[in-house]
Amino acid sequence: MSGENTFPSPPPPPPHAGQKERRSPLVLGGVIFGFSPLLFSLVASIFVEDALNESTAIGSIPLLMIFTLPIGLVIFIVGFTNGARNMANRNR
Repeated sequence: MSGENTFPSPPPPPPHAGQKERRSPLVLGGVIFGFSPLLFSLVASIFVEDALNESTAIGSIPLLMIFTLPIGLVIFIVGFTNGARNMANRNR
């Protein structure tokens, strides 16, 4: 009954012409952290001839993605839900 006599709140003002809406840095951080062993090996392949050969130490670094991908996925999901919650609060 109390909600019948209340007025809806006005919508939030739109961002300025040159201003982007802020996104959570955790989304990008999770993706970068998840694929960091692969990125490291690809950068190392510029300087080392056999960087992607699995029998070398640098070539076995992409196997660390077994650990970094799940952790990066959790970071990505936390950042994504946090950003979605902030967007929902702005639209109220």
